[in-house]
Amino acid sequence: MITSSTTPLLSKRAGREESLENRRPGYRRGPVRFAVERIGAGHVIRDLEAMSGGVVVIFAFSLVRLFLQTRSWSIALRQDGIQSNTTELMFLRLASQGIGYLTVLGPVASEPMKIRLLERYGGSATAATLVDTGLYWLSAALVLIAGSVSAPSIFAHNQRASLLLALIVGGGIFVLVQPKLLLNRLASSLSKHPPGWLTKAAQIESEIRKFAYEHPAAIRQMFLLDVACQALLLAEVATALYFLRLPLRGGTVFSIEAVSRAVRMIGGWLPARMGADEGGAAAVFAALGLPAAAGLTLAVARRIRDMLNTLAGLTWLVWRTRSDQNSTDRTEVPSPALNGAMACKL
Repeated sequence: MITSSTTPLLSKRAGREESLENRRPGYRRGPVRFAVERIGAGHVIRDLEAMSGGVVVIFAFSLVRLFLQTRSWSIALRQDGIQSNTTELMFLRLASQGIGYLTVLGPVASEPMKIRLLERYGGSATAATLVDTGLYWLSAALVLIAGSVSAPSIFAHNQRASLLLALIVGGGIFVLVQPKLLLNRLASSLSKHPPGWLTKAAQIESEIRKFAYEHPAAIRQMFLLDVACQALLLAEVATALYFLRLPLRGGTVFSIEAVSRAVRMIGGWLPARMGADEGGAAAVFAALGLPAAAGLTLAVARRIRDMLNTLAGLTWLVWRTRSDQNSTDRTEVPSPALNGAMACKL
């Protein structure tokens, strides 16, 4: 029962809640909506209208990049004796990336799913798939390093963080290009009975190293295709700058893509990286002296692309699952003619 004595207490509590909401600008708001409100919806809408033609170009670049990535993957699979259909591989990649995009696991979910979906072709696709992924991330690491070096404003504001990022990426490249097995030595040095997951990881590393040693020509061809994919990602940034009538400089393009890639890696645990892409793009544009609304526009264009790719991949996955299920049902249920033949034989 509310009395006159409790009314002041309720009003004080309501006042505290209202002040808390006022202190937190993003309270009870989505991160994308918060970013739009802070930057200004009018600026974002104008940039989206100016980017209408650029969005089409970005989609075209994405299709070419998808084909090149799939081509690189098919080269690796062919070395292991797995003959696959390019179109099906493209949808398979979209489906696995869509699962990783919508969940908190990211590549931890997408890579095993790609290997599992390839079981119908026979053989083991683990080494080929991981080699393809590793080479792609190696080419992406080169863009990260180039972007860290070519971002003078970022270095000026946080030189230690930028240098640390470059050292981490450089260390990762050093580990990838080492000719000797690392996990095997680590597993053997720990104890006579290393953990099961470490033993499995050492076996996979051994298969990857063996693949790279036996197929150097394929590795070079795959790496060149992955570098071309990175060039297309840089072209997406250049397209946005061109359509938004912003200064088009090589260092700026590398810096924007490098920071955007780092944000995608850090925010990969968020479902659909909701808010991370938009906030990171707006921040790097502002750090480079460009309008934050332009960065948000680029992130929104890429998000539309990612959502369409996810929709296409998951739609294909549902269709394939139903098709495989129908094939299994037809195989398990004998036809009347087969029943009659069996009865005559008996």
